[in-house]
Amino acid sequence: MDFLGSFIDTVFRPLKDYFTRTYGYIMSSADYLDALVDEMSELKSKRDDVQRMVDAAERQGMEATSQVTWWLQRVSSLEQSADALVEDFQERMELPPDHAPGIKETYLLSKKADETRAEAAALKEKADFHKVADELVQLRFEEMPSAPVLGRGALLEELDACVKDGDVGIVGIYGMAGVGKTALLNKFNNEFLINSPDIHVAIYIEVGKDYSLDDLQRIIGDRLGVSWENRTPKERAGVLYRVLIKMNFVLLLDDVWEPLNFRMLGIPVPKHNSKSKIILTTRIEDVCDRMDVRRKLKIECLPWEPAWELFREKVGDHLMSASPEIRHQAQALATKCGGLPLALITVGRAMASKRTAKEWKHAITVLKIAPWQLLGMEFDVLEPLKKSYDSLPSDKLRLCLLYCSLFPEEFSISKDWIIGYCIGEGFIDDLYTEMDEIYNKGHDLLGDLKIASLLEKGEDDDHIKMHPMVRAMALWIASDFGTKETKWLVRAGVGLKEAPGAEKWSDAERISFMRNNILELYERPNCPLLKTLMLQGNPGLDKICDGFFHFMPSLRVLDLSHTSISELPSGISSLVQLQYLDLYNTNIRSLPRELGSLATLRFLLLSHMPLEMIPSDVICRLTMLQVLYMDLSYGDWKVGASGNGVEFQELENLRRLKALDITIQSPEALEQLSRSYRLAGSTRNILIKTCSSMTKIELPTSNLWKNMTNLKRVWIASCSNLAEVIIDDSKETVGSNALPRAILQARAEPVDEEQPILPTLHDIILQGLHKVKIIYKGGCIQNLSSLFIWYCHGMEELVTVSEEQDAAASGEEQALGAFRVITPFPNLRELYLHGLAKFRRLSSDTCTLHFPSLESLKIVECPNLKKLKLSAGGLNAIQCSREWWNGLEWDDEEVRASYEDLFRPLR
Repeated sequence: MDFLGSFIDTVFRPLKDYFTRTYGYIMSSADYLDALVDEMSELKSKRDDVQRMVDAAERQGMEATSQVTWWLQRVSSLEQSADALVEDFQERMELPPDHAPGIKETYLLSKKADETRAEAAALKEKADFHKVADELVQLRFEEMPSAPVLGRGALLEELDACVKDGDVGIVGIYGMAGVGKTALLNKFNNEFLINSPDIHVAIYIEVGKDYSLDDLQRIIGDRLGVSWENRTPKERAGVLYRVLIKMNFVLLLDDVWEPLNFRMLGIPVPKHNSKSKIILTTRIEDVCDRMDVRRKLKIECLPWEPAWELFREKVGDHLMSASPEIRHQAQALATKCGGLPLALITVGRAMASKRTAKEWKHAITVLKIAPWQLLGMEFDVLEPLKKSYDSLPSDKLRLCLLYCSLFPEEFSISKDWIIGYCIGEGFIDDLYTEMDEIYNKGHDLLGDLKIASLLEKGEDDDHIKMHPMVRAMALWIASDFGTKETKWLVRAGVGLKEAPGAEKWSDAERISFMRNNILELYERPNCPLLKTLMLQGNPGLDKICDGFFHFMPSLRVLDLSHTSISELPSGISSLVQLQYLDLYNTNIRSLPRELGSLATLRFLLLSHMPLEMIPSDVICRLTMLQVLYMDLSYGDWKVGASGNGVEFQELENLRRLKALDITIQSPEALEQLSRSYRLAGSTRNILIKTCSSMTKIELPTSNLWKNMTNLKRVWIASCSNLAEVIIDDSKETVGSNALPRAILQARAEPVDEEQPILPTLHDIILQGLHKVKIIYKGGCIQNLSSLFIWYCHGMEELVTVSEEQDAAASGEEQALGAFRVITPFPNLRELYLHGLAKFRRLSSDTCTLHFPSLESLKIVECPNLKKLKLSAGGLNAIQCSREWWNGLEWDDEEVRASYEDLFRPLR
């Protein structure tokens, strides 16, 4: 019997259970689904409780344990399966009877629901966790690969001080490619941060141009020990913020190209007195400003000593034992790297196996003309620099940068010079009506290139420079990456005595032979693609062969300035697209009639040349002219019966003229200029010379100046009868007081009292005026910054107070003998007195001149000036001879001592 019972339990009961369960799956499918729904409802309640505890822990900077994370993932997966089963069952219930599922389908659905319910019950039993989260385990510091950083000790110390400064939350380090920003950051991480006890974690990220939000968050999360499964970027940002806000962290962001959104990343911006810091490096200065950087550090190229040390290290020890000639060539080659560490390293390595002087000389030539041919330069130096070029936001900026490469290496380029070229080439479009606005657009473009670390400040704020390696990169790009070396034929400042042969010109689009020693151009090149030809700065160039310009139909910019040419060659009329012609400081005395055929000319620069003859109907035919500079040049304008040269009316026919520098030789021409609203408004600089009938001139409120709203400089020279330059801003002035009575009577226009007079006048030059005095009647010349007085032999004092002003002094002042203080030039920064034989004092005994803005005073050949009596608190330099300085008389030693530090000997 026991055997039979055992046999039944072993064989028949499982079969019975199987058939019962199978029958139940088929007949009671809805019951299994209901049981699954109930079990899942309880499991989800448990899940919500656990999730709330996890969320609370994460808000405290903790992270869910691996067991809890696995459990939550399993519940989420099981929930999806259960929902799919319920949805499948509901779809089956809605089918018509003739499409009802068969026995097999019903069985499988019920079985799956039963198995899912069992798994849910098992997970529910595991929901009683001892703990749901642990403290995060992160790597505090990570050492980065680094190399020796030469010459950066002071910068590292400054960076360390910024990190310790509680007022500095974000530090920005900017500079050009290859200057060592990454090396500096790695060095700082390895030597300064790792040993800092106050920092909980330092995280280094190389951002780059193609960064993604996910990548940055993942890198930070990995360092903090945070897992990212199934989290959205916004959720990740929340977790990062909650973790980092409790820490003292340093985030090192290398190679940032555009502003990062710290809020979207989940990075808390360090607050006042926080020990947390964000340090970023970038090539683009305004990235720092757009990320609210509190302290910007510019990393400059290396000075000579560390640059030479780095170069020698890369070349090797044999350089020290090489011949003096090789060492000399090595120094020249290192200099051409401009202190850029990346270039010094690359060139040094390229020269490590070169052991003859000829090899070194060849390398210098290559670096001058085709630097991409030097081993390693293209890939290691030019390609990284090109990323900055590629990132510029417009083709105009890129073309403007390439144009700067036409100038010699290390040349300080006048901003106005380069802007004029770019306007002539069409890089800077003419959307504005005023020339100042167009130039301002050009200055903005150059400013953007400086911000991008592609240009540098030149000798002053009005000049820019191009780093030698940036110039090398620009020439490489302009030559189609070295495949068309004569496309931009640039041999500027390399000592040429002859121009390259005409065959090399044939494919050129831009040519620059400026600042060489070329004497003659005797070939007629055929260059149909040529747009720019720069020959300026060849002082011995005095002959250009006839027909030279016959085959340059595309030429837009031609610069012949600072040469000795005395005439333009025939064929100049062939330049049918010429827009910019510069003849500044040449020996040309007569313009050819052909010049009038240049119908597209927009810039004509004729200043500082002995120009005596201009054919009639030449200027008036240049109808597109916008800029005409003729100061220290032609001035014999014909007005009525006055003058023997070109009719002044030809100037008035230039309807598009926006900037005019002009020489005037008669009062009638000066009057005509002042009356012409268009010409007067375009006048920037005016030279008034040899006007013998002019006896006085008044500034600033004379009617003479009322239309000259853009006038920057007034130069008065060799007017033999000019006795008074009057400073008077009263509104009662009628007439110019500079002109003969007959002309004054012809004028009827009153001064517009609402319009400021001479708002842009910055410079006054008085030269060779033997009778002149500066008479002060009241007011001031508000914006004057420079006053030069040369060889005015009759002048005895700088400013003479008029009798009316003396009479206006109060009775109390007169009774006390008090000094009056007058301020005729409130913004004057530079005063230059030269060759004033009778000059005795700056002002009379009854008044003192006040110069609140004066910075520089230069006194040359003023033997009778024995005392300096002026009020100038900002004065920082007095240039004069030592002999004259020692002969000055002082009221007491204390006054003398206060001036002693200002003395600068003349050079």
